Amino acid sequence: MEDTAVWAAVDRRREDIADYLDALPPEEWDHGSLCEAWTVREVAAHLTLVALPRWRLVPLFLRYPGSTNRTIRDGSQAVARRLTNGQIVDTIRGMVGLHRPFPGLTCREALVDAVGHTQDITLPLRREVSIPPVEIAEAADRVVGYGGRGNAKVFRTLPADGLRLVADDHDWAAGEGPDVIGSMRDLFLMLTGRTVHLDRLSGPGADRLRQRINA
Repeated sequence: MEDTAVWAAVDRRREDIADYLDALPPEEWDHGSLCEAWTVREVAAHLTLVALPRWRLVPLFLRYPGSTNRTIRDGSQAVARRLTNGQIVDTIRGMVGLHRPFPGLTCREALVDAVGHTQDITLPLRREVSIPPVEIAEAADRVVGYGGRGNAKVFRTLPADGLRLVADDHDWAAGEGPDVIGSMRDLFLMLTGRTVHLDRLSGPGADRLRQRINA
C-alpha cells in the first residue's frame, strides 16, 4: 500500500472504533481488554494520544517515566481518568483525516495500533468489528518487518521462530518452517502476542507453537 492508502485504512478503522464505542453500554467501558490489566476505556483513551499537541505529549512522558510500555500504560490511564466516554469517542472520531503519526513513527504504526486495539476492545465483549484482510496484512507486514526489534518490544513475544505463517483468507505468508494456518486477523493477533485465538490456528506449525507456549 502507498502511504495515502494506509492513511485511508487508518481513517476507516478510527470511524469503526468510534461507532463501536458510541454504541457501547456504559458498564462495558470498564470491561477488561485483551491488553493485560487495561480496561476498554483505557485502550480507547490510548488511541487518543496521537491527537494531543506535541507540547502536551512531552510533559506526559516526563510525568510517567520508565519503559516505553509503562509510560504508554500510565499515560493512557491518566487520559482515561480525565476524559468522559463521550469525549473519547469524539476525539477518536475527530482524528479521522488527522494524518499525523505519533512522534518517531509512521502511518503504518498508526495502522498497527488501530487494527490491534480494535481487537483488544471488541473480542472480550464478543462484539467483533470486521476488518478487511488486506488492511490487516499491511499491519502484519509492518510487525514482521520489526524482526522482534525496535517497535516490536511493545508486544508480548510468542515463540514463533522457525514457523511459516499462512493466511487462509488472503494471499499472505511470512517466515519459513512448518505452516501455521489461519485468518489474517488470528495471525495478526498471534504476531502481536495475543493468545486469544491460538486454538483457531491449524497446521503442524500451530501444534508446535502451542506446545512451545504450554511447555
